[in-house]
Amino acid sequence: MHESILLEGDLFRGQETIWVLGSKGRIGRSITRKLTNGSRRIVTSDHAAVDIKNLEDVLIFTERNLPTVIINCAGMSSAKACEKDPDEAFRVNALGAKNLAIAANHYGARLIHISTDDVFNGKDDTPVNELVEPKPITVYGKTKHLGEKFIQEFTQKYFIVRSSWVYDLRTIAKIEKSLKNHSLTITRDQVASPTSRELLADFVLELVDSYDYGIYHFVTQGSTNRKEFIEEIAKLLHLEEDLEKSDFHHQASLHPKYALMDPLMLRMKNYKTLPSWQEDLKNYIENYYLPRRLNL
Repeated sequence: MHESILLEGDLFRGQETIWVLGSKGRIGRSITRKLTNGSRRIVTSDHAAVDIKNLEDVLIFTERNLPTVIINCAGMSSAKACEKDPDEAFRVNALGAKNLAIAANHYGARLIHISTDDVFNGKDDTPVNELVEPKPITVYGKTKHLGEKFIQEFTQKYFIVRSSWVYDLRTIAKIEKSLKNHSLTITRDQVASPTSRELLADFVLELVDSYDYGIYHFVTQGSTNRKEFIEEIAKLLHLEEDLEKSDFHHQASLHPKYALMDPLMLRMKNYKTLPSWQEDLKNYIENYYLPRRLNL
């Protein structure tokens, strides 16, 4: 069996191959869709195909496909689920990241890892840049932070991308449905920079061709809270009357209250000006949500 794996891998040696983990998730779907429009060889996997908690599984898949770039969108992202089962959260978010780093280092692949603002405690009212030491307070944040540390320890060719309030089609559809039902549930006093999955995916694709390794914060400009975010969606979908009739119900959240991140590294590299969260939202709704609205 070992010989057959080597022979299969040899078929792709020297060919640019991108492996997307978590390809059926929120960000992974968008990245995979954009990549398939190019000339590169793309391989995808979900938890059923590759158990990232198992180093042997990861190494076998890596040897079989010989990726030049590994994009890790996989993870246990529900903060509530992580609190309920911290051991599993550690296995997926921390040990899984470590296994991918080991495989990337062994086979010479570059690793792009999607992380989160939850690695910070959200207690300060100042935007945090990449130089600020993370101090997570939840199981989710702690396991994601440990995953970042493992990546930095076990491989050198890595990108760690932190973003916040990443939304997709289902996010907008859920809010639209709640508006029409005149009942919305939001978390109180949370502030961040909402970022569409398409904008984040486009940035990740830029990193595929980059060797400028390190940690990057990638978020839109400006800040808002959950209520203002919903109000902007209502305006863009022409649901202002439904908004006026709606009741807002508040709930507690495990995520940081103040999740503003400063993309210092991108600014120092004279990266293009990022859109405001309002501009990004408008573009996302007009070009991605409305054309797919009937199919949701």
